Amino acid sequence: MKATKVCWTMFCILVVFSCVQVASASSGASGESTWTPWMLLWRVINAVALVGLLIYFLRKPLAKFFSERKAQISKDLEDAKQQRERAEALVREYEAKLAGMEKELEKLRDELRKSADAESAKITINAEKMSASMVEAAKMAAEQEVRKAKAALKSEAVALAVQLAETLIREKINDEDRKKIVKDYLDKVGGTK
Repeated sequence: MKATKVCWTMFCILVVFSCVQVASASSGASGESTWTPWMLLWRVINAVALVGLLIYFLRKPLAKFFSERKAQISKDLEDAKQQRERAEALVREYEAKLAGMEKELEKLRDELRKSADAESAKITINAEKMSASMVEAAKMAAEQEVRKAKAALKSEAVALAVQLAETLIREKINDEDRKKIVKDYLDKVGGTK
């Protein structure tokens, strides 16, 4: 408290002397420039007092400002350093992932190739089985058609043979032969009773 009052008192004195000096300088504005050693001494004292007052009053706020600024800059530098380290770690991680991706892609390609080969082999085997079963079915169908055709030929041959026999019998058998056949038949039928 006491130091503050002393400083204010010195400041007031300094202001008064400055005003007196300005007033005396303006009264001597008639063209004469009288610079005395006392005037120079007062100006030096004024300047030193002004600088001293500025230092006294601004020292703590300036020190506080600069220390806070220094702390903020240090904090910002530390944050930037940590962010840079995190970014570099991310870059390394992504580079490792990318390198791993190449290996994964190659592995997937190999697996797909193997899977495609296996699927191709399955398709080939299935196609061979299907073609074999189709050939077998075609053979069976052909054999069945041959049997049908043989049966149809046989029945047609029998029908033609019967017709031919009937025709031959009609041409060659006369009434006497017919009577004899009927008689033989009746004897057989009658003898079986």
